[in-house]
Amino acid sequence: MTPVGATSTGDRELRLVLIGAGWISGIHLSALDRLGRTRLVGVVSAREERARATAEPYGATAYLDVDRMLDEQRPDVAYVCVPPVAAVAILERLVEHGVPFLTEKPLAATDAAGPARIAAVVADRELVAAVGYHLRGLEALAEVRSLLATHPVHLVTARWLSSTPPPAWWHRESSGGGQVVEQATHFYDLARHLVGEATVVSAASTRDEPVVPAGADVVDATAAVLRFETGAVGSFANTRRLASAAVVEVELAASDLLITIRKVGDDQLGWEVAIDDGGSVRTIPPGRDPYEVQAAAFLDAVEAGDPGRVLSSYGDAILTDRLTRAVVAATGQGG
Repeated sequence: MTPVGATSTGDRELRLVLIGAGWISGIHLSALDRLGRTRLVGVVSAREERARATAEPYGATAYLDVDRMLDEQRPDVAYVCVPPVAAVAILERLVEHGVPFLTEKPLAATDAAGPARIAAVVADRELVAAVGYHLRGLEALAEVRSLLATHPVHLVTARWLSSTPPPAWWHRESSGGGQVVEQATHFYDLARHLVGEATVVSAASTRDEPVVPAGADVVDATAAVLRFETGAVGSFANTRRLASAAVVEVELAASDLLITIRKVGDDQLGWEVAIDDGGSVRTIPPGRDPYEVQAAAFLDAVEAGDPGRVLSSYGDAILTDRLTRAVVAATGQGG
């Protein structure tokens, strides 16, 4: 049986549509441009000027309505880069049309039932559906996984300490989900990917009053303790209230080995991996753009009609989604 969404494209470019035209869409488009395997034909945004600004350099058409774009453009693939609160409704339209998609994380803001519905239909139709956990595309992860196969992890420590992102939707739990669900989720996902499944032992969060910035309702900081099925334990901490340079890193402590994956500088692509074996520390600089690696895997999956070839499937991302929501629930407060 040919999976729904499988496309026989040969050597032709895949017809791409972009839903959402915020800053992250530019990073995805740059990666896709370097691959040269797609042709942007349509852009949807709630802001017409943004849709036009993104579409016009590509000779694409700007839209305000998803259904109209899908009917007129009949795309081969879609990228979804919208605020979390809008994601489920858009993905339902793509699934209904059988369009393979890559969607940004998180899967939703506070709606846990919506992603579960999407995952069920995606699995039933064997649709290629990827989620933007781009850190899975870091070149050094292949070596990390190889090392961990013989050096089991006993401790994971992760810190995402930064300032509050500027988008207004990020400031409200109802639209963005909060820092654990929307931002620190990258490290919860990376820990699952490298170490295995985990449960929440305990978690706590804090929020000053009055909340900063005005109108926000997300918490200031969260700390969680996890227990992995392997027996390893994890400590995860995040805050959005730094005024200084961000500290964004995850450490994997194993027998005679410490592996650190950290963000360097302000560049979204600036990630390095340090491996300390007790005798020396070897630092692996950023390699190929992980967004490009992610895009290539997604397009390969579409062309092969093989949902399993993506870096992070929608079905797998559901497990990260549930873990982050379990952390928030354990705090007894919002996200």
